[in-house]
Amino acid sequence: MHPTFRHAALATLATACGAATLLPLAPAGAAAPTRIHAEYWGVTCVAGLGGGQTLFLTGGGTTDGAEGGVGAFVEASDGSFVVDGEASSFAFGSTFSATVPLGAKTFAISADAAQGPRTTEAVDERDGNRWTKGTTTVADVLLTGVVATYDGRPVVLGENACTGDINGFDVRTTNPAGYVSRSGDLGSDICDLGGLADGQVRLGGVLPDAYVEVVLDHGTESVEKAQGELRLRAGRGSLRTEVVDLVTEEVRTTATIDVDLQRSGHTVRTVESADGITERRTVTPYLATIEVTLADGRHGRTTCAAASVTSQLQVRPTH
Repeated sequence: MHPTFRHAALATLATACGAATLLPLAPAGAAAPTRIHAEYWGVTCVAGLGGGQTLFLTGGGTTDGAEGGVGAFVEASDGSFVVDGEASSFAFGSTFSATVPLGAKTFAISADAAQGPRTTEAVDERDGNRWTKGTTTVADVLLTGVVATYDGRPVVLGENACTGDINGFDVRTTNPAGYVSRSGDLGSDICDLGGLADGQVRLGGVLPDAYVEVVLDHGTESVEKAQGELRLRAGRGSLRTEVVDLVTEEVRTTATIDVDLQRSGHTVRTVESADGITERRTVTPYLATIEVTLADGRHGRTTCAAASVTSQLQVRPTH
C-alpha cells in the first residue's frame, strides 16, 4: 500500500476495539454473551523532518494502560518508504509521550493531553443471528504544548499536526449455537489519476454504495485528500466534496468525483464446506472509470480494476 494511503487509512481505535468482539466460528453450543467494557485512546501526528521527509505517527491502547503501542514511519518527498519503527516507551494520560527508534535515529514527542466533552451513542446491531447491544462514547483529545525531536534536533509541528480521541465501549454480544451471516465488499486497485499531478484514487464500500478516496501527495509541499460516499445507480454516481490538507486540516478547494462502474467479466461462485461450516462466495469483476475535477481547474481521469465480493457464512450447531 502506498504510504500516504497507509496514513490516510489508519484504522481508528474504535474499529480495532470492535474487532475484539469477534467470536469462534464453531461453538459447541450457545454460550454466555461476551461483554466489552473498556476505554481506548488513539493519537496520530504528522511532522515534516526536513530534506523532503515526512513522519507519520499513530498510537493507541486502553486508558488503564493494560495494552497499547505506538509506531511511526517516514516517507520521502516522492512518497517512497524510508524507515519505520515501534516505540520503546510511551505514555498516555494527562500527557502523551513516545520515543520511537527509526533505524539509527530516534523520534521523541511529548504533549499535554486534555479530554473534551463526551458523546454517547446507543448500539443495537445485528450480524446475522448475532446481536450486539450497549453504548459507545467518544471524546476528542486536545494535544497542546507539543515538543518533538528527531535525531536530537528540534522538530516544529503545526497547530493541528497531532490529534487524539478516546473511545469507550460498554457492549454485550450474544453467542448463538449456530451462526448465519452475510457480508459484501467492493474494492479497487489504487490507481494513478492521469492529468492530475501526484493524484491517486481507490474505491471501497458495499454496492450499491461506494466510498471513494482521492489523495494528492505533493511531497514536502502538502498532502491533499478528498473522500466521501456516493450511491451508484446503474453503475454511475457523482460526489461533490471538500479537498482537505492532511497536515493543516485546511480546506484547499472542492472536488467533483464521477464514477462509472461496469462489469468486466463473469461472476465466479464458490462453495466450501468443512466441519459444520459452509461458506458461499461470489466475486464479480468490474472496471471503474473515475474522473476528478477540482474547482481550481485541475482535472484527472483513470480506469481501475475492481471487484465486488459477497459471502454467506453458515455455522451449524454441534450436537
